[in-house]
Amino acid sequence: MSILQKPTKQPQEELRRFAAFANLSDEKLSQIAEQAEWLKAKKHSVLMDLGDDEPSSLFLLKGNLLLEAADGRKRIIKHTDASAHMPLSRLRPSRYRISALTPVHYIKISNALLDELRSQEEVSEMLSSHYRVEEISEENADFSTQMVSHIYEDLDKNSLLLLSWNRIALSISREILAQSKHTALITEWAMLDPVLSLKLMKAAQFHHRPGSSVPNVTSAISQLGSQKTVKLAFMNLFRESRNPHIALMQEAFRSAWERSISVAASAKLLAQKLELKDPAEAELIGLFHNIGEISIISYAYNSCKGISQQDLQDCILMYGRETGRMVLSHWNIFHSLAEKICDTTNWLYDHGDHQPNLTDIVIAARACVQITQKDGGNPPPPLPQIPALKKLKLDTPNSLLATDLRAYAEEHLEIVTQKLGI
Repeated sequence: MSILQKPTKQPQEELRRFAAFANLSDEKLSQIAEQAEWLKAKKHSVLMDLGDDEPSSLFLLKGNLLLEAADGRKRIIKHTDASAHMPLSRLRPSRYRISALTPVHYIKISNALLDELRSQEEVSEMLSSHYRVEEISEENADFSTQMVSHIYEDLDKNSLLLLSWNRIALSISREILAQSKHTALITEWAMLDPVLSLKLMKAAQFHHRPGSSVPNVTSAISQLGSQKTVKLAFMNLFRESRNPHIALMQEAFRSAWERSISVAASAKLLAQKLELKDPAEAELIGLFHNIGEISIISYAYNSCKGISQQDLQDCILMYGRETGRMVLSHWNIFHSLAEKICDTTNWLYDHGDHQPNLTDIVIAARACVQITQKDGGNPPPPLPQIPALKKLKLDTPNSLLATDLRAYAEEHLEIVTQKLGI
């Protein structure tokens, strides 16, 4: 480890990004900044080992870390993740071995200093909020570990089970067969199922000509040809679609599909309204934005006995983003597209420019759709805190564009469900 030079801008600003310090005065933050250790570590360095009882807390400023529990559970934390706003493994002795996956910058602060500078009520709030995070990991270790380990194992064997919701897969397969000579119409129907769309891109990507790429579903269908596309659609229907009878799983499939379709349509409309380039790419990013969630639901389907809605929701919140990243990476999805898809899962994503980009567009669409559908599974933070919404001037619930977008999302979903007969 080596000493990191204090940030050139006010160190209070760096500290205030963490939940533990968000409401402290500048004076208290200055005291913490002076007494804290500002450190950096090389890739593969161990920042904290299992059983470590040093009475200090680590806060990640920059880079990626791996947390490994004694039972083999692993978790990756990036400085852009919401979980990075909390201290890392504050419980003592430490339940995790924390190592650097990349060069990292971090802060070490003694717990005694934290306790001195915060009122007893503030300390209690900070500790209890982090204990809740730790307890979720412990409570759901069996379920979450089982789901995620199965997904990773199957990805390595190139046998990932990614399920479509049978209620939509049946209608879509029939329509694709009926329109088998018209690429544009096949694309339109295929993009009503995020799972089938991703499988088409994967299949085309593995067989594309050297030097070319598969940036969208239309390109994938053109490269595969109508015969292979129809075959893949029916394989997806008969081999990898489910219509669960258990209410929990039915609701999980339905909710994930509705958000995928609604975010895709809203992102496309917003990009068009703002006259940004590539509204079709915004639509595709929106369609795939929750592919990690859909992967976890697919595996939960086969292990749903005794699983509660909270179990499933916690697993998705904890591992959804990384699962999506792994699926896109293993399936060789066009790199720039995959990167944008993963970035949209971070409510606090900020590319640093004042001008909005396609990722901002999709994050805004996500926020509008989740407000419309009253989905509490992964609620956005207060709207003014979301950089994408600030750039798009959508950071108030009653902004004209936001209300129009929410109305459009509702109307579009109603049209699609009627079209599919569900």
